[in-house]
Amino acid sequence: MNRRSLICVLLAATAAAAQPAAALPPLRAQLVDDATLATLSGRYYDAQMLVGLRVDLISSVATPQQGAAAASGSLLVLREGNGFSVRSDARSSASGGGDASASALASGAESVHMQGIGQIAQIAGDGNRLSNLAAIEFVDPARANRDAAGFNGQTRSDSAAGAMHAQVTFLDGGVQVGVQAPGVSLQQRVDAGGLGGIAQSGRIAGDGVVAGNRLQLQIVSAAMTPQMSRELGLQQALEGLRALPR
Repeated sequence: MNRRSLICVLLAATAAAAQPAAALPPLRAQLVDDATLATLSGRYYDAQMLVGLRVDLISSVATPQQGAAAASGSLLVLREGNGFSVRSDARSSASGGGDASASALASGAESVHMQGIGQIAQIAGDGNRLSNLAAIEFVDPARANRDAAGFNGQTRSDSAAGAMHAQVTFLDGGVQVGVQAPGVSLQQRVDAGGLGGIAQSGRIAGDGVVAGNRLQLQIVSAAMTPQMSRELGLQQALEGLRALPR
């Protein structure tokens, strides 16, 4: 480009910049709420990313005949390097008391399938107390791992004493906790397969029973480090290579 052409280009650029502001498109801004922003995703240094989860379930029952049963299960999955570490804890206990009325019957909700979180409570009788509690929160790895050193590593526990029964079982892609007593049935299920979902159910047919289900789901997040960013990039590159025709 010669000197004359360069001068012409500069003059044209100056003339365009000197146009009145009314010729420019108006500036538009749109406010969005947190729910809209939550649908956006990105991977950049110091961004929060999901690195694991922890689920704790406890079911317990106490009868007026001094019977008691409880079952608890905990599962912690955390990202470590290119893989994940998995820790589990399963415990149960049962102590028998006098038999309740033989006419008191309560069946569970084994055939009920839910998507999302579902709770069922059915009570018949006097002086009964039943609770279904579920909590979901975001935590850092240190909080999720605070007492994992005490996990017993078991994936199943079963206890029985007379008519009192407590059981916890970790299944493929889920966990199930159940407690039964005369006239009482408690169930908690976390199912990661199929539609996925969390179900809590409690049924009481009797008098003076205290029972409850409690579930806590902790979603573990951490700031993305340069190492994590490189690992994700390498993983995406390998996935792209697998998609190439051979």
